[in-house]
Amino acid sequence: MFSFFLLVTTASAAAITPAADGGLNAPFATPRPQTVAAATGCPSPPPPLTALDTVNMYRADDPTFSHADPMRVAARDTVTAPVKAFTAGISRLANNYVASNGRDVRSGACALQWLATWAKAGAMLQMKSHDAQFLRSVHLSGWAMDFAQVRGLRIVSDDPRPQIRTWLAQMAGDMRRHYDSLSNTTARNNHRYWAGFAAMAVAMDNGDRNLAGWALTAARIGIDQITPMGALPLEVGRRSKARLYHVYGAEPLVMTAEIAAANGNDLYGYRGGALHRLVSFALSSITVPARMAALAGVPQDPWVNPRGAFDTQTVAWTEFYTRRFPGRLPYAPTIASHRPLVNPEIGGDMTMLSGVQGRQPAQ
Repeated sequence: MFSFFLLVTTASAAAITPAADGGLNAPFATPRPQTVAAATGCPSPPPPLTALDTVNMYRADDPTFSHADPMRVAARDTVTAPVKAFTAGISRLANNYVASNGRDVRSGACALQWLATWAKAGAMLQMKSHDAQFLRSVHLSGWAMDFAQVRGLRIVSDDPRPQIRTWLAQMAGDMRRHYDSLSNTTARNNHRYWAGFAAMAVAMDNGDRNLAGWALTAARIGIDQITPMGALPLEVGRRSKARLYHVYGAEPLVMTAEIAAANGNDLYGYRGGALHRLVSFALSSITVPARMAALAGVPQDPWVNPRGAFDTQTVAWTEFYTRRFPGRLPYAPTIASHRPLVNPEIGGDMTMLSGVQGRQPAQ
């Protein structure tokens, strides 16, 4: 049993049992374990990126981190393009495997091959800045969630799963050491919550109880700050982007809570249900931003993605909240009208994985 989950009651912890492969339970259904031959005909993954050195995308003279610098944005996008392509590609392959209930063996095996390629190269193990650490934690969340979707698939000739687990653990360990060394606001804002989600997702893959305990602490750091209104004070400080960063900060907290719930721990009930207040306040602000604007002291940026459309990726996590708490999500019909809700950084097609609506992932 996993003693680090003794945060609710001894009775609830006693019901916890490890998954068959030694990891933690995933918050979504996965195909039955099976053994197959090596993958063939897989698309090539992007070349592994061993080191990453980035700066944040905001103007150097902007302490609120709310005004993007177009030159910094362009430079950052260029450097991170291989990472984004890797994350998007794996999530599609892993999603196809799950959506087929294991019949699409090629997609599942190819997802493992992609992960193994970067693991063997020691990719993403050298982070040269805090921004690089933060970017990696976001993408590590997705890679660990993708691996959970295909971890029941064994390649008979050369099983890559042990090496993938080692690689994920190496990144999580380095990430944890970095965040433990911080004493500024990034040790307590959405950066920390994303690191916590990444740690929880990796612990889900390898059963590392100590890492999972660290992840729960990271989530509690965020939940402890939620005000009676449902606001996160450090994200209010993002001024015109306060609305965006409330939704963005709720995302890793809810996803961490989902993995915790799948293993007998209730983060939703922690601090009198504070996470519910955050979800309600953040999601309500999408269509009625007045309260958020009043708190931040400035009008809020439009709720659109770079192409000018409704930003579905940032709300994809709400599918799991909707599944657990039907009828509780603010403006659920508006969000649901944009299904499928997909975000590769948290595992891909959340509509399919959550099971709130039966449909195949986009090809």
